[in-house]
Amino acid sequence: MPVVPGRLVHESEIDNAVLRAQQSLGPDVVRIRYGFDEDWTGEPSIFFRVLLTNAASESPELGELVERIRWDVQQEVKPDELGLHAYFNFRNESEQADLRDPAWA
Repeated sequence: MPVVPGRLVHESEIDNAVLRAQQSLGPDVVRIRYGFDEDWTGEPSIFFRVLLTNAASESPELGELVERIRWDVQQEVKPDELGLHAYFNFRNESEQADLRDPAWA
C-alpha cells in the first residue's frame, strides 16, 4: 500500500476506479495501468499508462479522446483527493508490440 504525505492509498480502490474508467471509454482504450512515484518537483504522483488501439491513435479525434480519457480517469480515481498529481502517457498497440515494455503489459 503506497504512502503519500498524510494518508495511505489503497491500490484496490484505485484498481477498481481505473477499471471503471477503462470500461467507460469503450473499445478505443485497450488498457490503463498506473504507478506511483515523485514528479520532477518531488511531489507524490500517479502516472497513468494508457494503451490505445492503433485505430484510435490514428483518428482525427485523437485530441478529444485524450481529453476524455484524462477527464474520465480523474473523475473515477480522484487523485487530487488522494494528494497525488496525475500524469498521463499514451502509447498505441504497435508501439507496445515494438517496445515490449512490461510496465505497459
